[in-house]
Amino acid sequence: MSQILLPARPQILKNDFSIGICAADHATGLRELVATIRDEAYPEGLSLNSIIIVASALDDEAHALLNTLRSQPNNLVVIEEPTRRGKAEAINRIIDLTTGRFLVLVNSDAQPERGAVSKLLSTIAAGEGIGMVSASPTLGPSEGVVGAVLELMWQAHNECLLTLNKKGMINHCCDELVAVRLDAIDKLPPDTVNDGAFLAGAAYRNGYSICYCESAHIRIDLPHRLTDVLMQRRRILFGHLQIKNRVGETPRTVESMLVTNPVLSLSILVRTLVKSPKSILALPVAVVAEGISVAMAIVDNTTSRTKHVPWARFGSKS
Repeated sequence: MSQILLPARPQILKNDFSIGICAADHATGLRELVATIRDEAYPEGLSLNSIIIVASALDDEAHALLNTLRSQPNNLVVIEEPTRRGKAEAINRIIDLTTGRFLVLVNSDAQPERGAVSKLLSTIAAGEGIGMVSASPTLGPSEGVVGAVLELMWQAHNECLLTLNKKGMINHCCDELVAVRLDAIDKLPPDTVNDGAFLAGAAYRNGYSICYCESAHIRIDLPHRLTDVLMQRRRILFGHLQIKNRVGETPRTVESMLVTNPVLSLSILVRTLVKSPKSILALPVAVVAEGISVAMAIVDNTTSRTKHVPWARFGSKS
């Protein structure tokens, strides 16, 4: 497979970085997220240049909050859009405005722990060959069958990244919180569904390594209904097939390696269950849900290239 050729960027001498946030609708947690970013003690030699927010289709409360943040003396850059046009376009706008060597991307509905962003920056700045570093998603309290299924899925997800990181085999980043080397990436195709995974896949194909920082934790928002879990997984799996078609290799996840490397995939699942034995009770439901999601994603992939752009958010019909 030939490399994806990216246009050369001007040489950047400064170790400045920017932080990009994509916000939409209620933009829950935005105030806390911005406060965390501003209060962070960043690694010596690295300087925060700007916080760039692309805000789409905000409700009145979120819009008022954004105006409050914008009115304060700060390095905040805000782009507001009346409608959601998709996260890929929002990230492209952030890339256009980014100066410095690195870009940190974080979802507005996620909350990094203190020090998480600094850990990612320290990791990516440690070597010129590192293209992207992703954080470790953590879940809040969960209840019922849906909570158990999601807990199993995310435990397996993190165990997979940890295992592949030790083996130097990661070609995939989840997009809740990532640090990116600007030289390693280019803009996303506008219909990209899994932005973090696409950027990582392209960077990996061009010779950069992808890393996972287990100690950099970020708390994430999750669906509460099984139907929303199915729709989320359907969209993610559609995005993975999209990446396979464009980058030439599927993101290495537990489910994809069941086909390409079943021994490794099953060993990761076993380690996940050993670490959390109670999760075995959720395994049958998780397997059935994943099977349904895979089938829907395959159908979507054969009928549309722009499916799931923009995403349907939890509880939404659009």
